[in-house]
Amino acid sequence: MKGGGNMPRKYDNEFKSMILDLITKQNHSTLKTSKDFNLPIKTLEKWITAYNKDNHCFDSNYISPQAQIDKLKKEIKQKDQTIDILKKTISYISTNDQ
Repeated sequence: MKGGGNMPRKYDNEFKSMILDLITKQNHSTLKTSKDFNLPIKTLEKWITAYNKDNHCFDSNYISPQAQIDKLKKEIKQKDQTIDILKKTISYISTNDQ
């Protein structure tokens, strides 16, 4: 066996989506796909599990539900700050306008 650490490889979502399409839609064998593309079977199993939970998880424009929630929370916070500023401005204008 060769020495040296095996660095985990990174796969883009387009590749993952293509692999999952082979398995889920074209009924390719998971084991054969793993061998054909030199992918660890555990990696493939993780992708399949993620896909089964949310079959859009590897779409190119995918945003996870948690990321969507975080984005919306940030937007709400910014809007709340804007509302507070507007309320203070209105209050200031109305008290200084008399």
